[in-house]
Amino acid sequence: MRKTPKPFEGKLRIKTGDTVQVIAGKDKGRTGKVTRVLPKAGKVIVEDLNIVIKHTKGQPTPTEPNPQSGRLEVAAPILVSKVALLNAEGKPTRARYQLNEDGTKTRIAARGGAPIAAPEKP
Repeated sequence: MRKTPKPFEGKLRIKTGDTVQVIAGKDKGRTGKVTRVLPKAGKVIVEDLNIVIKHTKGQPTPTEPNPQSGRLEVAAPILVSKVALLNAEGKPTRARYQLNEDGTKTRIAARGGAPIAAPEKP
């Protein structure tokens, strides 16, 4: 019987569009941009990192009569504990939050103390 994964209970301080560095695993030391955040699983997907080969079979549908099939390279999720946020100087850091005078929160880099730029909305 397959066990269901335990839901992630921590806080994710990494957002879509952030630049991160992998600190463990086969892509250790490489940097990339976060394309998707999976908060319930505690994972992130970083573009062009943790590439795996996915075998797909072309299943024609009325909307897609000629789908791509074969071996496709896709980015797999990485645990959020295996990546580190990069500060303005490009060094790995942790993030903390600071409450502004107007009541909004700002992410601050623990290394250097500079505010972390908010990622652009697509």
